Amino acid sequence: MQPDDKIAKAAGLLLHSPPGEVDDVFNDIRGIVNDDAALQEYIEPILAESNTQQFYIAELKDSSKVLLTPYNQVKTNEFIDPNTQTQFSFDHLHRTVTEEWPVETDEALEGLRKALQQQVDGYMSKHYPSGRATVFLREGAVVTCIVSNRFSPGNFWNGSWRSVWSFDASSGQLNGSVKVKVHYFEDGNVQLDTQTDFSADISQQDGEDEQVAEQVAKVIKEYEAQFQQSIGNGYRQLSERTFKGLRRMLPLTRSKVDWEKLANYKIGGELASADS
Repeated sequence: MQPDDKIAKAAGLLLHSPPGEVDDVFNDIRGIVNDDAALQEYIEPILAESNTQQFYIAELKDSSKVLLTPYNQVKTNEFIDPNTQTQFSFDHLHRTVTEEWPVETDEALEGLRKALQQQVDGYMSKHYPSGRATVFLREGAVVTCIVSNRFSPGNFWNGSWRSVWSFDASSGQLNGSVKVKVHYFEDGNVQLDTQTDFSADISQQDGEDEQVAEQVAKVIKEYEAQFQQSIGNGYRQLSERTFKGLRRMLPLTRSKVDWEKLANYKIGGELASADS
């Protein structure tokens, strides 16, 4: 394999990094490649793809925040914040906004977008206090992107919740996708990586923007709650049924061990040894 191919494959590992561990993987790759100049040629587009996949939260100069997603990406390093009507350049390597300028937005669905952004902000404050959501307009659809990250490397776990909801105002069709990824790495390496898709019809697509936005936000809340509940039920089933089935119910003697009696035997033996 050519050196350039090795570097490209090593850089590609970043796309498979667990949530919150991109920097750790990047530093490991630097140590393996040991050539920052050669690595930079391949790493920047990979970092750009990783940041948009993970819905990285960018902070503008006025301290407002917006997600980096494929739905507001103009170029590899240029994005739009619809809430402030700002287009900006983003340095994916250093994760900083480098330049900003005003931009006009599509007015046709802007009222619905703003109304849905307000509804989603209220939903986020109640259920994802550390998360962020941005509503975009993309090819005639109103797209809501949600991300909530919980990183606790000191306790050996990191996790991420990402969801995308695309609403077609003309047909009333709402399609959603939710992805959850958790990495637990204390004395091992355990990962949860799950995704599910949703579809619903919004009955009030011909109503006022506020009414439609309220209905869309209600469906998002209901479906995401169902998905979260299903994950919890799955883990309870693992604990109560699956893992129990992996254990031997009785030892080879086909009789239960009386641990209290064994403890008494041990104490008696120790006393006997002491007397002798």
